[in-house]
Amino acid sequence: MIVPLSSPFRLVLPRAAAILLVGALVVSCATSTETPQAQGRAAVAADVNIERVVLQAYRAIGDRHLYEPDFRSLSAETYRGFASADPAMALETSDTSFTVKRDGREVMSRSTPRDTSDGRAWGGMLAELMAGSIDASPALHDSDRQTLIRQAMAATTKQLDRNSRYADPEEARDNRFQRDGGGGIGITVERTEDKRILLRAVQDGSPAGKAGLQAGDQILAIDGESMVDRPLTDIVRHLRGTIGTPVVLTVLRPAQGRELTIGMKRGRIIPTTVVYERRGDVALIVLSGFNTATTDNLRAAIDRARAEIGPGLAGLIIDMRGNRGGLLDQAQTVAEQFVGDGTIFSTQGRHPDSRRTYKSSASRKVADLPVVVLINGGSASAAEIVAAALQDRGRAVVVGTTSYGKGTVQTVVRLANEGELILTWSRLQAPSGYTWNELGVLPSICTAKVGNGDQLATTSVDSNQGSLMRWHALRNPTSQEVADLRKICPPGENSPERDIELASQLLHNRALYAHAVQAGIYQAAR
Repeated sequence: MIVPLSSPFRLVLPRAAAILLVGALVVSCATSTETPQAQGRAAVAADVNIERVVLQAYRAIGDRHLYEPDFRSLSAETYRGFASADPAMALETSDTSFTVKRDGREVMSRSTPRDTSDGRAWGGMLAELMAGSIDASPALHDSDRQTLIRQAMAATTKQLDRNSRYADPEEARDNRFQRDGGGGIGITVERTEDKRILLRAVQDGSPAGKAGLQAGDQILAIDGESMVDRPLTDIVRHLRGTIGTPVVLTVLRPAQGRELTIGMKRGRIIPTTVVYERRGDVALIVLSGFNTATTDNLRAAIDRARAEIGPGLAGLIIDMRGNRGGLLDQAQTVAEQFVGDGTIFSTQGRHPDSRRTYKSSASRKVADLPVVVLINGGSASAAEIVAAALQDRGRAVVVGTTSYGKGTVQTVVRLANEGELILTWSRLQAPSGYTWNELGVLPSICTAKVGNGDQLATTSVDSNQGSLMRWHALRNPTSQEVADLRKICPPGENSPERDIELASQLLHNRALYAHAVQAGIYQAAR
């Protein structure tokens, strides 16, 4: 989860989510001033001040990280990561100094700050050692500065916690798009096993949709330049740009067996995170992430379901399986669609600003329908906030498998090189007071234990009561307690259709649904 220092609280994807972007990249925003790779290493190196980036990162860590850092050990690892491109460089540390040597000969030495929690002082010392090392080492001097920063920051964040990380400028631009949107044409692309680039989806109302592009089209060229055998990142880079600028795609449409050349202008694109599908008298709403448009789109989906299905609407299935997170404020406002007055979640951290309680206003509640929430081992961050809040407050039955267990909030620090330091700064708590970090959210009905609809009964809920009681009672579980509890309903990564069928069956069995809701409230109150 993310909280930029200069903007509202946000959530961030866990590390594992980066894999998803390789297979299917949303064509999105980028500034038109992006440095082309063709400018070469020397030009890039001249524009990036490593010392400034490190000093900025250390200040943020000292001020904001969830735990008070030990900058003595942290600085040693940061330097070693930075200098890893030159095996001849070595750092020797003592209680009072850091000394850099190359091939055994001293390059420079600096006295260490007395206060091991003073990020500004340690960052300043480290910046001096790095500048001197670049002057003394041909290998470091000739290295791409962004590479040196990435190595230094990766070594830094590895020492902090599992969710703090560094995003280089290209990844950071993708992160900002996923959160806030930007200039693009509104398509999702993927590479097939035979290396074709296909449109996986076309966003409704987007420039691509209005121009007639269709899912299944194969991209051959962009603005006359062949994209055959090009990596996905190249495709995305060519399709991004300033809002209002033109772009021309040449595509092969297999259904027609011919090539088409289609022109359009880039527009402001916010990735679609809400998809509605009618399942008889049930509304299935898939939430794949949380960005600036998620709550508005969720409201629209609920309104559409009410209008389309009418008074016979049996309830909602909110499918958040595989949802890795997004914006914190959107997690709050999504939960507010279902929860009346009262606490949704709270945060606790070292920095005073990190200690907050997020409450719902009854005036914002729009849906009184029965709700089943689906989660699995890929549900994290914002998805866990919503699932835990609706379960604790007795507003939904949570079905599926134990979630990922990302119960911390991150702040995004935009660095001088246009990269981002994604820094853990607080811990999340459910309305009942438990924290799901590492532990995850336990569903009221574990689908790993319910083979089919015939087995769905009050015993499916009652057999989980003791586990839910232990789950919600824990405040600072040990690693062994976490491991033991997660075995109760092992987190699965798949999203079987069976989960949706069970959820639909539960919505049609009002007595069982009510029993499951009350069981969740009971356990949360113990």
